[in-house]
Amino acid sequence: MRKNTKKKIAPVLVAIVAAAVLLPVLAMVVLGIQALRDAGWVVLALLGVYALGVAAVLFGVAAAMRARLREIDGGEEEEAKKY
Repeated sequence: MRKNTKKKIAPVLVAIVAAAVLLPVLAMVVLGIQALRDAGWVVLALLGVYALGVAAVLFGVAAAMRARLREIDGGEEEEAKKY
């Protein structure tokens, strides 16, 4: 087992928890859009913006996790210990 494997658990776990919380919210918004197809365009636009916001947060969490895993693989923490 590599030395930095334990350090990788936290970013992955946080991303999984964030996805577990946000994916049901995104699903409810999408189902709401489908159920309210005949509603006014304002309601559909607001739900669409909300869905895009949730999707953006999910994308951001995934990007942050990927960046953190790259930092761990690059040995940035080991270099910081020198100072």
